[in-house]
Amino acid sequence: MNEETTSPDFINIGVVTLDNKKVLMIRRAKPERGENGAVLEWAFPGGRQKYKETREECVEREVLAETGYHIKSIRQADIGFHPEFPVVVVYHLCSVIESEPVIKPSQPEEVTEIRWVDPKDVKKLITSSLNPKIAEFLAAN
Repeated sequence: MNEETTSPDFINIGVVTLDNKKVLMIRRAKPERGENGAVLEWAFPGGRQKYKETREECVEREVLAETGYHIKSIRQADIGFHPEFPVVVVYHLCSVIESEPVIKPSQPEEVTEIRWVDPKDVKKLITSSLNPKIAEFLAAN
């Protein structure tokens, strides 16, 4: 196994906030279909962890690649199996280091739109199950 090898079933997701008033969301170019008719089109940015990479390094790298925003993982909020997709998801609460993108996103084939949304609007965009701890965090902001 080399450093570039990723785990297909272990995903790090960044719940990135801007001044605790906005949450960073991405629109996927190809929506994924899960169990019970779940469709994943809008999501929090993130991706698969590389071999020998920490969870925090992964989420920071993936958010930068997908959105162009330089972020910092503050803490891991939850970990568990997604109820509708065959993956283990680690949710990280993150903050932006720069309020503007620092690079052009490098994955335009995966992400068609990047948007800052009010926390109360996240549930309107996510059409799959929203992690209960993340829903609680968003309700508090």
